[in-house]
Amino acid sequence: MFIEQDFYFWKVTHDLVLNQGFEVLHINTEHKEAWLEYSGKWKNHVIRIKYKQINWRNELKRDLQVTYQQLKQNRQIYRGGNVILHTIYVSEFPPVEEWENVVSEMNKDKKLNVHLYYFSDENKDNERKRFYEALRLEEPMLEQRISHNEMEAMIPYLKQQIVSSHRKKQQEVQSLFQFGKPQMTYILLAVNILLFMLVESQGSTTSVSTLIEFGAKYNPAIMEGEWWRIGSSMFLHIGLLHLLMNMLALYYIGIAVERIYGTWRFSVIYLLAGIFGGVASFMLNPHVAAGASGAIFGLFGALLYFGVRHRQLFFKTMGWNLIFVIVLNIAFGIMVPQVDNGAHMGGLIGGFIASTAFNLPKRNEKLIQGIALTCYIVILGMMAFIGTEGMFNDGERMGQVQQTQDLNESGDYTQVVSITTEALADPGRYEAELRFNRSYAYNQLSKPEKAMEDLKKVVELSPDMGEAHYNLALLYQQKGEKNKAIKHARTAVDLRPENQDFQELTEELQ
Repeated sequence: MFIEQDFYFWKVTHDLVLNQGFEVLHINTEHKEAWLEYSGKWKNHVIRIKYKQINWRNELKRDLQVTYQQLKQNRQIYRGGNVILHTIYVSEFPPVEEWENVVSEMNKDKKLNVHLYYFSDENKDNERKRFYEALRLEEPMLEQRISHNEMEAMIPYLKQQIVSSHRKKQQEVQSLFQFGKPQMTYILLAVNILLFMLVESQGSTTSVSTLIEFGAKYNPAIMEGEWWRIGSSMFLHIGLLHLLMNMLALYYIGIAVERIYGTWRFSVIYLLAGIFGGVASFMLNPHVAAGASGAIFGLFGALLYFGVRHRQLFFKTMGWNLIFVIVLNIAFGIMVPQVDNGAHMGGLIGGFIASTAFNLPKRNEKLIQGIALTCYIVILGMMAFIGTEGMFNDGERMGQVQQTQDLNESGDYTQVVSITTEALADPGRYEAELRFNRSYAYNQLSKPEKAMEDLKKVVELSPDMGEAHYNLALLYQQKGEKNKAIKHARTAVDLRPENQDFQELTEELQ
Protein backbone atom coordinates (compact mmCIF):
# COMPACT_ATOMS: atom_id res chain seq x y z
CA MET A 1 0.00 0.00 0.00
CA PHE A 2 1.28 3.51 -0.94
CA ILE A 3 4.28 1.94 -2.67
CA GLU A 4 3.73 4.09 -5.77
CA GLN A 5 3.80 7.37 -3.82
CA ASP A 6 6.78 6.24 -1.76
CA PHE A 7 8.66 5.29 -4.91
CA TYR A 8 7.71 8.55 -6.62
CA PHE A 9 8.97 10.60 -3.64
CA TRP A 10 12.36 8.92 -3.72
CA LYS A 11 12.58 8.96 -7.50
CA VAL A 12 11.96 12.73 -7.72
CA THR A 13 14.36 13.43 -4.85
CA HIS A 14 16.96 11.18 -6.46
CA ASP A 15 16.72 13.07 -9.75
CA LEU A 16 17.03 16.48 -8.09
CA VAL A 17 20.06 15.47 -6.05
CA LEU A 18 21.95 13.13 -8.37
CA ASN A 19 21.04 14.51 -11.80
CA GLN A 20 20.12 18.16 -11.27
CA GLY A 21 22.82 18.99 -8.72
CA PHE A 22 20.59 20.08 -5.84
CA GLU A 23 22.28 20.25 -2.45
CA VAL A 24 20.76 18.28 0.42
CA LEU A 25 20.25 20.53 3.42
CA HIS A 26 18.35 17.98 5.49
CA ILE A 27 16.82 14.59 4.87
CA ASN A 28 14.63 12.40 7.07
CA THR A 29 14.33 8.95 5.55
CA GLU A 30 11.90 7.74 8.22
CA HIS A 31 9.37 10.55 7.76
CA LYS A 32 10.10 10.89 4.02
CA GLU A 33 10.98 14.57 4.01
CA ALA A 34 13.86 16.32 2.27
CA TRP A 35 15.05 19.93 2.21
CA LEU A 36 17.11 20.77 -0.87
CA GLU A 37 18.75 23.91 -2.22
CA TYR A 38 19.40 25.07 -5.74
CA SER A 39 21.09 28.33 -6.78
CA GLY A 40 20.62 30.19 -10.01
CA LYS A 41 21.06 33.81 -11.12
CA TRP A 42 21.61 35.13 -7.58
CA LYS A 43 18.45 33.46 -6.33
CA ASN A 44 18.41 30.59 -3.90
CA HIS A 45 15.62 28.08 -4.36
CA VAL A 46 14.87 26.07 -1.23
CA ILE A 47 12.79 22.99 -1.91
CA ARG A 48 10.92 21.07 0.73
CA ILE A 49 9.61 17.79 -0.67
CA LYS A 50 7.34 15.78 1.65
CA TYR A 51 5.47 12.49 1.28
CA LYS A 52 2.29 13.42 3.14
CA GLN A 53 -1.45 13.12 2.65
CA ILE A 54 -3.27 16.39 3.41
CA ASN A 55 -7.06 16.31 3.37
CA TRP A 56 -8.22 19.83 4.25
CA ARG A 57 -7.42 23.32 3.09
CA ASN A 58 -6.70 24.66 6.58
CA GLU A 59 -4.39 21.73 7.27
CA LEU A 60 -2.45 22.59 4.12
CA LYS A 61 -2.26 26.25 5.06
CA ARG A 62 -0.99 25.46 8.57
CA ASP A 63 1.66 23.12 7.20
CA LEU A 64 2.86 25.76 4.73
CA GLN A 65 3.07 28.33 7.50
CA VAL A 66 5.12 25.95 9.66
CA THR A 67 7.38 25.29 6.67
CA TYR A 68 7.96 28.99 6.13
CA GLN A 69 8.75 29.50 9.82
CA GLN A 70 11.33 26.73 9.63
CA LEU A 71 12.89 28.53 6.70
CA LYS A 72 13.05 31.81 8.62
CA GLN A 73 14.53 30.18 11.71
CA ASN A 74 17.33 28.67 9.64
CA ARG A 75 17.84 31.70 7.41
CA GLN A 76 21.59 31.73 8.03
CA ILE A 77 21.82 28.45 6.10
CA TYR A 78 20.40 30.03 2.96
CA ARG A 79 22.44 33.21 2.74
CA GLY A 80 23.49 34.76 -0.53
CA GLY A 81 20.64 36.11 -2.64
CA ASN A 82 16.86 36.06 -2.66
CA VAL A 83 15.33 32.90 -1.22
CA ILE A 84 12.34 31.31 -2.94
CA LEU A 85 10.59 28.48 -1.14
CA HIS A 86 9.10 25.62 -3.15
CA THR A 87 6.98 23.11 -1.25
CA ILE A 88 6.17 19.78 -2.90
CA TYR A 89 3.70 17.29 -1.48
CA VAL A 90 3.63 13.72 -2.78
CA SER A 91 0.43 11.82 -1.98
CA GLU A 92 -2.26 9.61 -3.47
CA PHE A 93 -5.04 12.22 -3.40
CA PRO A 94 -5.18 16.03 -3.36
CA PRO A 95 -6.99 17.85 -0.51
CA VAL A 96 -10.75 17.47 -0.53
CA GLU A 97 -11.29 21.25 -0.59
CA GLU A 98 -10.04 23.68 -3.22
CA TRP A 99 -6.36 24.36 -2.48
CA GLU A 100 -4.77 26.05 -5.54
CA ASN A 101 -5.14 29.64 -4.26
CA VAL A 102 -3.82 28.96 -0.73
CA VAL A 103 -0.32 30.11 -1.63
CA SER A 104 -1.44 33.24 -3.49
CA GLU A 105 -3.40 34.30 -0.40
CA MET A 106 -0.40 33.70 1.87
CA ASN A 107 1.98 35.57 -0.43
CA LYS A 108 -0.41 38.50 -0.64
CA ASP A 109 -1.17 38.69 3.08
CA LYS A 110 2.36 38.15 4.38
CA LYS A 111 4.43 39.19 1.37
CA LEU A 112 6.00 35.78 1.12
CA ASN A 113 7.66 34.10 -1.84
CA VAL A 114 6.25 30.57 -1.58
CA HIS A 115 5.36 28.15 -4.38
CA LEU A 116 3.24 25.03 -3.93
CA TYR A 117 3.16 21.82 -6.00
CA TYR A 118 0.86 18.90 -5.20
CA PHE A 119 2.05 15.64 -6.77
CA SER A 120 -1.11 13.58 -6.38
CA ASP A 121 -1.62 10.50 -8.53
CA GLU A 122 -4.11 12.17 -10.83
CA ASN A 123 -2.16 15.41 -11.33
CA LYS A 124 1.50 14.61 -10.74
CA ASP A 125 2.52 14.90 -14.41
CA ASN A 126 1.25 18.48 -14.75
CA GLU A 127 2.55 19.54 -11.35
CA ARG A 128 5.96 18.02 -11.97
CA LYS A 129 6.20 19.80 -15.31
CA ARG A 130 5.22 23.10 -13.68
CA PHE A 131 7.90 22.66 -11.02
CA TYR A 132 10.68 21.82 -13.47
CA GLU A 133 9.72 24.72 -15.72
CA ALA A 134 9.70 27.14 -12.78
CA LEU A 135 13.33 26.26 -12.04
CA ARG A 136 14.21 25.92 -15.75
CA LEU A 137 15.32 22.33 -15.38
CA GLU A 138 15.23 19.53 -17.90
CA GLU A 139 12.33 17.30 -16.95
CA PRO A 140 13.31 13.62 -16.55
CA MET A 141 11.40 10.57 -17.68
CA LEU A 142 10.23 9.31 -14.31
CA GLU A 143 7.31 7.21 -15.44
CA GLN A 144 8.22 3.62 -15.94
CA ARG A 145 5.90 0.68 -16.18
CA ILE A 146 7.26 -1.38 -13.37
CA SER A 147 5.54 -3.54 -10.83
CA HIS A 148 5.05 -2.73 -7.17
CA ASN A 149 7.61 -5.40 -6.31
CA GLU A 150 10.19 -3.70 -8.51
CA MET A 151 9.37 -0.33 -6.99
CA GLU A 152 9.74 -1.73 -3.50
CA ALA A 153 13.07 -3.26 -4.44
CA MET A 154 14.37 0.02 -5.91
CA ILE A 155 13.44 2.27 -2.99
CA PRO A 156 16.37 1.22 -0.71
CA TYR A 157 18.78 1.78 -3.61
CA LEU A 158 17.43 5.29 -4.26
CA LYS A 159 17.68 6.14 -0.54
CA GLN A 160 21.22 4.86 -0.35
CA GLN A 161 22.28 6.88 -3.42
CA ILE A 162 20.82 10.10 -2.00
CA VAL A 163 22.31 9.62 1.47
CA SER A 164 25.73 8.67 0.03
CA SER A 165 25.72 11.74 -2.21
CA HIS A 166 24.85 13.95 0.76
CA ARG A 167 27.67 12.49 2.89
CA LYS A 168 30.15 12.82 0.05
CA LYS A 169 29.35 16.51 -0.41
CA GLN A 170 29.63 17.11 3.33
CA GLN A 171 33.09 15.55 3.28
CA GLU A 172 34.06 17.65 0.26
CA VAL A 173 32.94 20.84 2.03
CA GLN A 174 34.82 19.86 5.17
CA SER A 175 37.97 19.17 3.15
CA LEU A 176 37.82 22.68 1.63
CA PHE A 177 38.38 24.19 5.07
CA GLN A 178 40.96 21.66 6.22
CA PHE A 179 43.38 21.42 3.30
CA GLY A 180 46.35 22.92 5.13
CA LYS A 181 47.67 23.44 8.64
CA PRO A 182 48.35 26.96 9.99
CA GLN A 183 52.14 26.76 10.17
CA MET A 184 53.25 29.90 8.34
CA THR A 185 50.70 32.02 10.22
CA TYR A 186 52.48 31.24 13.51
CA ILE A 187 55.88 31.91 11.94
CA LEU A 188 54.71 35.32 10.67
CA LEU A 189 53.29 36.17 14.09
CA ALA A 190 56.62 35.31 15.72
CA VAL A 191 58.67 37.26 13.14
CA ASN A 192 56.55 40.40 13.52
CA ILE A 193 56.64 40.29 17.31
CA LEU A 194 60.40 39.60 17.48
CA LEU A 195 61.16 42.43 15.05
CA PHE A 196 58.98 44.77 17.08
CA MET A 197 60.95 43.87 20.21
CA LEU A 198 64.25 44.37 18.34
CA VAL A 199 63.27 47.84 17.09
CA GLU A 200 62.05 48.84 20.55
CA SER A 201 65.37 47.71 22.05
CA GLN A 202 67.27 49.91 19.58
CA GLY A 203 65.09 53.00 19.79
CA SER A 204 61.36 53.37 19.48
CA THR A 205 58.81 51.97 17.04
CA THR A 206 57.10 55.37 17.04
CA SER A 207 60.29 57.17 16.02
CA VAL A 208 60.33 58.01 12.32
CA SER A 209 64.14 57.88 12.10
CA THR A 210 64.26 54.48 13.81
CA LEU A 211 61.58 53.08 11.51
CA ILE A 212 63.42 54.35 8.44
CA GLU A 213 66.65 52.85 9.74
CA PHE A 214 65.02 49.42 10.09
CA GLY A 215 63.36 49.45 6.65
CA ALA A 216 60.04 51.28 6.80
CA LYS A 217 58.45 52.49 3.57
CA TYR A 218 60.25 55.78 2.96
CA ASN A 219 59.45 57.20 -0.47
CA PRO A 220 62.59 59.31 -1.03
CA ALA A 221 64.80 56.29 -0.31
CA ILE A 222 62.67 54.05 -2.55
CA MET A 223 62.97 56.57 -5.38
CA GLU A 224 66.74 56.35 -4.93
CA GLY A 225 66.59 52.59 -5.48
CA GLU A 226 65.82 51.06 -2.06
CA TRP A 227 62.85 49.01 -3.32
CA TRP A 228 63.53 46.38 -0.71
CA ARG A 229 61.73 48.67 1.74
CA ILE A 230 58.41 47.59 0.18
CA GLY A 231 59.04 44.11 1.58
CA SER A 232 60.75 44.98 4.85
CA SER A 233 58.04 47.47 5.86
CA MET A 234 55.54 44.58 5.97
CA PHE A 235 57.21 43.31 9.15
CA LEU A 236 57.54 46.58 11.07
CA HIS A 237 54.86 48.22 13.23
CA ILE A 238 54.36 51.70 14.62
CA GLY A 239 53.65 51.33 18.31
CA LEU A 240 52.26 48.52 20.42
CA LEU A 241 48.59 49.12 19.55
CA HIS A 242 49.36 48.89 15.82
CA LEU A 243 51.17 45.60 16.38
CA LEU A 244 48.41 44.10 18.55
CA MET A 245 45.64 45.00 16.11
CA ASN A 246 47.48 43.58 13.11
CA MET A 247 48.61 40.42 14.89
CA LEU A 248 45.10 39.75 16.14
CA ALA A 249 43.78 40.07 12.58
CA LEU A 250 46.62 37.93 11.21
CA TYR A 251 45.92 35.21 13.77
CA TYR A 252 42.24 34.79 12.91
CA ILE A 253 42.30 35.54 9.19
CA GLY A 254 45.65 33.85 8.59
CA ILE A 255 44.59 30.56 10.14
CA ALA A 256 41.40 30.49 8.06
CA VAL A 257 43.20 31.30 4.78
CA GLU A 258 46.08 28.89 5.40
CA ARG A 259 43.64 26.06 6.13
CA ILE A 260 41.86 26.74 2.83
CA TYR A 261 44.86 27.40 0.56
CA GLY A 262 47.63 25.40 2.20
CA THR A 263 50.95 26.74 3.49
CA TRP A 264 52.83 27.49 0.27
CA ARG A 265 49.89 29.19 -1.48
CA PHE A 266 49.13 31.15 1.68
CA SER A 267 52.75 32.30 1.91
CA VAL A 268 52.86 33.43 -1.72
CA ILE A 269 49.51 35.25 -1.48
CA TYR A 270 50.56 36.99 1.75
CA LEU A 271 53.88 38.13 0.26
CA LEU A 272 52.47 39.25 -3.10
CA ALA A 273 49.56 41.07 -1.44
CA GLY A 274 51.95 42.86 0.91
CA ILE A 275 54.18 43.93 -1.98
CA PHE A 276 51.18 45.08 -4.03
CA GLY A 277 49.86 47.07 -1.06
CA GLY A 278 53.31 48.53 -0.38
CA VAL A 279 53.71 49.75 -3.97
CA ALA A 280 50.17 51.19 -3.88
CA SER A 281 51.14 53.03 -0.69
CA PHE A 282 54.31 54.31 -2.40
CA MET A 283 52.15 55.60 -5.25
CA LEU A 284 49.47 57.27 -3.08
CA ASN A 285 50.89 57.95 0.38
CA PRO A 286 53.89 60.26 0.85
CA HIS A 287 54.40 59.48 4.54
CA VAL A 288 56.64 56.95 6.22
CA ALA A 289 54.60 53.76 6.58
CA ALA A 290 54.96 50.29 8.00
CA GLY A 291 52.80 47.36 9.01
CA ALA A 292 51.35 44.03 7.92
CA SER A 293 47.91 45.48 7.15
CA GLY A 294 48.44 45.44 3.37
CA ALA A 295 49.25 41.72 3.45
CA ILE A 296 46.39 41.07 5.88
CA PHE A 297 43.96 42.82 3.55
CA GLY A 298 45.38 40.52 0.89
CA LEU A 299 44.12 37.60 2.97
CA PHE A 300 40.67 39.21 2.87
CA GLY A 301 41.10 39.25 -0.90
CA ALA A 302 41.94 35.55 -0.83
CA LEU A 303 38.71 34.82 1.04
CA LEU A 304 36.75 36.91 -1.47
CA TYR A 305 38.25 34.83 -4.28
CA PHE A 306 37.15 31.70 -2.41
CA GLY A 307 33.68 33.26 -2.33
CA VAL A 308 33.70 33.76 -6.08
CA ARG A 309 34.57 30.10 -6.63
CA HIS A 310 32.21 28.76 -3.93
CA ARG A 311 29.54 31.44 -3.71
CA GLN A 312 26.84 29.36 -2.05
CA LEU A 313 29.18 27.94 0.59
CA PHE A 314 30.81 31.34 1.11
CA PHE A 315 27.55 33.05 2.04
CA LYS A 316 26.52 30.16 4.26
CA THR A 317 29.70 30.47 6.30
CA MET A 318 31.74 33.67 6.35
CA GLY A 319 30.25 35.70 3.48
CA TRP A 320 28.26 38.61 4.88
CA ASN A 321 30.40 38.84 8.02
CA LEU A 322 33.57 39.10 5.94
CA ILE A 323 32.08 41.71 3.62
CA PHE A 324 30.92 43.72 6.66
CA VAL A 325 34.43 43.65 8.18
CA ILE A 326 36.02 44.77 4.90
CA VAL A 327 33.54 47.61 4.43
CA LEU A 328 33.97 48.64 8.08
CA ASN A 329 37.75 48.76 7.70
CA ILE A 330 37.53 50.76 4.49
CA ALA A 331 35.12 53.23 6.11
CA PHE A 332 37.40 53.49 9.15
CA GLY A 333 40.34 54.20 6.86
CA ILE A 334 38.46 56.98 5.08
CA MET A 335 37.46 58.64 8.36
CA VAL A 336 40.87 58.35 10.06
CA PRO A 337 43.60 60.25 8.19
CA GLN A 338 46.48 58.27 9.74
CA VAL A 339 45.34 55.01 8.10
CA ASP A 340 47.25 54.01 4.97
CA ASN A 341 44.32 53.39 2.64
CA GLY A 342 46.62 52.85 -0.32
CA ALA A 343 48.21 49.85 1.38
CA HIS A 344 44.83 48.48 2.47
CA MET A 345 43.08 48.71 -0.87
CA GLY A 346 46.21 47.68 -2.74
CA GLY A 347 46.61 44.65 -0.50
CA LEU A 348 42.97 43.66 -0.95
CA ILE A 349 43.19 43.85 -4.74
CA GLY A 350 46.65 42.27 -4.82
CA GLY A 351 45.51 39.37 -2.63
CA PHE A 352 42.54 38.70 -4.89
CA ILE A 353 44.69 38.75 -8.04
CA ALA A 354 47.38 36.58 -6.41
CA SER A 355 44.73 34.09 -5.30
CA THR A 356 43.45 33.92 -8.87
CA ALA A 357 46.99 33.42 -10.16
CA PHE A 358 47.80 30.54 -7.80
CA ASN A 359 44.22 29.31 -7.43
CA LEU A 360 42.62 27.09 -4.84
CA PRO A 361 44.07 23.64 -4.12
CA LYS A 362 43.25 20.90 -6.62
CA ARG A 363 42.29 23.44 -9.28
CA ASN A 364 44.35 23.87 -12.42
CA GLU A 365 43.22 26.61 -14.81
CA LYS A 366 46.40 27.64 -16.58
CA LEU A 367 44.87 30.25 -18.87
CA ILE A 368 43.05 32.16 -16.12
CA GLN A 369 46.01 31.82 -13.76
CA GLY A 370 48.41 33.09 -16.42
CA ILE A 371 46.23 36.09 -17.19
CA ALA A 372 45.96 36.91 -13.48
CA LEU A 373 49.72 36.68 -12.97
CA THR A 374 50.30 38.91 -16.00
CA CYS A 375 47.78 41.46 -14.64
CA TYR A 376 49.56 41.43 -11.28
CA ILE A 377 52.95 42.18 -12.86
CA VAL A 378 51.62 44.84 -15.25
CA ILE A 379 49.60 46.70 -12.60
CA LEU A 380 52.48 46.50 -10.12
CA GLY A 381 54.84 47.99 -12.71
CA MET A 382 52.39 50.75 -13.56
CA MET A 383 51.97 51.70 -9.89
CA ALA A 384 55.74 51.75 -9.39
CA PHE A 385 56.15 54.00 -12.44
CA ILE A 386 53.37 56.37 -11.35
CA GLY A 387 54.84 56.56 -7.84
CA THR A 388 58.32 57.29 -9.20
CA GLU A 389 56.98 60.01 -11.49
CA GLY A 390 55.06 61.58 -8.61
CA MET A 391 51.75 61.75 -10.48
CA PHE A 392 49.79 61.46 -7.23
CA ASN A 393 52.53 62.66 -4.93
CA ASP A 394 54.77 65.64 -5.52
CA GLY A 395 58.05 63.77 -5.25
CA GLU A 396 60.20 66.85 -4.59
CA ARG A 397 57.94 68.33 -1.89
CA MET A 398 57.44 64.90 -0.35
CA GLY A 399 61.21 64.53 -0.09
CA GLN A 400 61.52 67.95 1.51
CA VAL A 401 58.95 67.03 4.14
CA GLN A 402 60.93 63.93 5.05
CA GLN A 403 64.25 65.78 4.85
CA THR A 404 63.16 68.59 7.18
CA GLN A 405 61.66 66.06 9.59
CA ASP A 406 65.03 64.30 9.75
CA LEU A 407 66.86 67.63 10.17
CA ASN A 408 64.59 68.53 13.08
CA GLU A 409 65.49 65.27 14.78
CA SER A 410 69.19 65.91 14.23
CA GLY A 411 68.87 69.51 15.54
CA ASP A 412 69.69 71.46 12.35
CA TYR A 413 66.80 73.91 12.81
CA THR A 414 68.19 76.77 10.73
CA GLN A 415 68.44 74.48 7.70
CA VAL A 416 64.83 73.37 8.29
CA VAL A 417 63.60 76.99 8.20
CA SER A 418 65.56 77.65 5.02
CA ILE A 419 64.29 74.57 3.15
CA THR A 420 60.66 74.89 4.23
CA THR A 421 60.49 78.64 3.51
CA GLU A 422 61.73 78.06 -0.02
CA ALA A 423 59.37 75.09 -0.52
CA LEU A 424 56.35 77.04 0.78
CA ALA A 425 56.56 79.34 -2.23
CA ASP A 426 54.87 76.48 -4.08
CA PRO A 427 53.95 73.84 -1.46
CA GLY A 428 51.38 71.86 -3.44
CA ARG A 429 49.54 69.43 -1.18
CA TYR A 430 52.25 69.46 1.51
CA GLU A 431 51.78 72.93 2.97
CA ALA A 432 50.52 71.61 6.32
CA GLU A 433 53.44 69.21 6.74
CA LEU A 434 56.04 71.80 5.72
CA ARG A 435 54.60 74.44 8.07
CA PHE A 436 54.44 71.91 10.92
CA ASN A 437 58.12 71.08 10.51
CA ARG A 438 59.00 74.78 10.30
CA SER A 439 56.95 75.59 13.40
CA TYR A 440 58.94 73.03 15.37
CA ALA A 441 62.20 74.54 14.14
CA TYR A 442 61.02 78.07 14.96
CA ASN A 443 60.09 76.99 18.47
CA GLN A 444 63.52 75.42 19.01
CA LEU A 445 65.11 78.64 17.72
CA SER A 446 63.14 80.58 20.38
CA LYS A 447 60.74 82.18 17.91
CA PRO A 448 57.39 81.13 19.43
CA GLU A 449 55.31 83.78 17.62
CA LYS A 450 56.40 82.50 14.23
CA ALA A 451 55.88 78.93 15.39
CA MET A 452 52.36 79.79 16.52
CA GLU A 453 51.59 81.49 13.22
CA ASP A 454 52.59 78.34 11.32
CA LEU A 455 50.64 76.04 13.66
CA LYS A 456 47.45 78.10 13.30
CA LYS A 457 47.70 77.62 9.56
CA VAL A 458 48.43 73.89 10.02
CA VAL A 459 45.27 73.21 12.06
CA GLU A 460 43.30 75.20 9.51
CA LEU A 461 44.69 73.12 6.63
CA SER A 462 44.77 69.79 8.48
CA PRO A 463 42.43 69.90 11.50
CA ASP A 464 42.99 66.19 12.20
CA MET A 465 46.71 66.59 12.98
CA GLY A 466 46.76 65.94 16.71
CA GLU A 467 50.44 66.90 17.13
CA ALA A 468 49.76 70.38 15.76
CA HIS A 469 46.97 70.96 18.29
CA TYR A 470 49.24 69.67 21.08
CA ASN A 471 52.14 71.97 20.13
CA LEU A 472 49.74 74.89 19.78
CA ALA A 473 48.35 74.13 23.26
CA LEU A 474 51.89 74.24 24.69
CA LEU A 475 52.54 77.63 23.08
CA TYR A 476 49.27 79.07 24.38
CA GLN A 477 50.15 77.72 27.83
CA GLN A 478 53.48 79.56 27.67
CA LYS A 479 51.64 82.77 26.75
CA GLY A 480 49.22 82.31 29.64
CA GLU A 481 46.17 81.92 27.41
CA LYS A 482 44.76 78.97 29.31
CA ASN A 483 41.35 78.70 27.64
CA LYS A 484 42.89 78.44 24.17
CA ALA A 485 45.46 75.97 25.46
CA ILE A 486 42.72 73.75 26.95
CA LYS A 487 40.72 73.89 23.72
CA HIS A 488 43.62 72.63 21.58
CA ALA A 489 44.78 70.11 24.20
CA ARG A 490 41.30 68.55 24.31
CA THR A 491 41.19 68.43 20.51
CA ALA A 492 44.54 66.62 20.50
CA VAL A 493 43.21 64.05 22.98
CA ASP A 494 40.04 63.56 20.95
CA LEU A 495 42.14 62.89 17.85
CA ARG A 496 44.75 60.70 19.57
CA PRO A 497 43.27 59.39 22.83
CA GLU A 498 46.03 56.79 23.18
CA ASN A 499 48.77 59.46 23.40
CA GLN A 500 49.88 59.78 27.02
CA ASP A 501 51.52 63.21 26.51
CA PHE A 502 48.27 64.66 25.20
CA GLN A 503 46.37 63.23 28.18
CA GLU A 504 48.84 64.60 30.73
CA LEU A 505 48.81 68.12 29.25
CA THR A 506 45.00 68.22 29.27
CA GLU A 507 44.90 67.09 32.92
CA GLU A 508 47.56 69.67 33.85
CA LEU A 509 45.66 72.52 32.21
CA GLN A 510 42.38 71.58 33.85
